[in-house]
Amino acid sequence: MDAIPTWIFFLAAGVIGLELGSLATIFIQRWIDEVPILRPTGSRCPSCEHALGLLDTIPLLSFILLKGRCRHCEAVIGAQYLLVELSCMAWALASAYRFGLSPEWAVYLVLGVMLIAGSFIDFETFLLPDRVTLGGAGMALAASFFLENGVGWRSATLGAVAGAGAFWILQQAYRLVRKEEGLGTGDVKLMAMIGGMTGLPGLPLTILIGSLSGLVGSVYYTIRPGKDGIKGRVPYGPFLSLGCMVYLLYGKEIMKWWIS
Repeated sequence: MDAIPTWIFFLAAGVIGLELGSLATIFIQRWIDEVPILRPTGSRCPSCEHALGLLDTIPLLSFILLKGRCRHCEAVIGAQYLLVELSCMAWALASAYRFGLSPEWAVYLVLGVMLIAGSFIDFETFLLPDRVTLGGAGMALAASFFLENGVGWRSATLGAVAGAGAFWILQQAYRLVRKEEGLGTGDVKLMAMIGGMTGLPGLPLTILIGSLSGLVGSVYYTIRPGKDGIKGRVPYGPFLSLGCMVYLLYGKEIMKWWIS
């Protein structure tokens, strides 16, 4: 880090975050549309199917220059594209500040982008892709073996097992008592990923933050038109993901404040 000026590192981190966000938007839209993720290789307008050139796909800048519309058919580009890119850029910068130029930053950057992509999909479909949850769990556990400043493979393994196990028990208990689904299997798999990222000690705070933010978020699902109030489905994955990301950034400081 000393060999690279700080401002260059943060500039590069922001650009990398935007690029990863652009890739995440492609993954999100193609997964929702149930089309192959890797084909076609180029981007296309979802409205007119016209192939998009380089000037149409520059993260953030293209959205601004095109005023949020397709160059070819004038169709409105959904704000989701911009939100995903900005979210990934914000995560790239925040994690860069937290971890510096290190293997930890690279690993948690990618895992965080996966959480963001999964969250936007969950908001839209109430589903979490296995490519995000199980793929992220595998990546987190693999990384725990070589990250010097990570949670360690023992804690990561225990966290993944405990997180998924606890939510599986909750899922089965709710199904047994209420005779209906209250917690999706995707959330169970997501907790394996999150547990692998935070380790066992990080699970309580992560779940607490996720629950509190989910409680706030449920207000939206209570009042939004066309839904059955609080009885309507509330995606829990995005809030658990938020709890995980907050813990990675500020968990140690929060724990010190809480204990003191």
